[in-house]
Amino acid sequence: MAKERKFHRVPVKTARLAIIAVAVLCVFISFGTWKETRQKEAIVRENRTKIETRTREIKETGAAIRNSDSLEFAEKVAREDLGMVKPREVIYVDKEKDRTKSINEEDTR
Repeated sequence: MAKERKFHRVPVKTARLAIIAVAVLCVFISFGTWKETRQKEAIVRENRTKIETRTREIKETGAAIRNSDSLEFAEKVAREDLGMVKPREVIYVDKEKDRTKSINEEDTR
């Protein structure tokens, strides 16, 4: 004769606690996943901003290279990078507005 298996009933309180524990565990796991997703989205937004900035810089550099043969470019480099001025030109600095104005003395006569 085979032995009959006896099933033990789990008390209702224990079953409820187990269900609550599983539910809480699911909430924690989903919250962690949600938090990671938000962090990844923030990183993606930051990277997109960087890409847009670099793309703009590349376009500006390309335009500067195309214009590098012009006299305006040569004058800009001479003024901004080398600090050169035209003959008989006077430079005025407005400290309040942090602007530089130049007046060519030949033009004012």
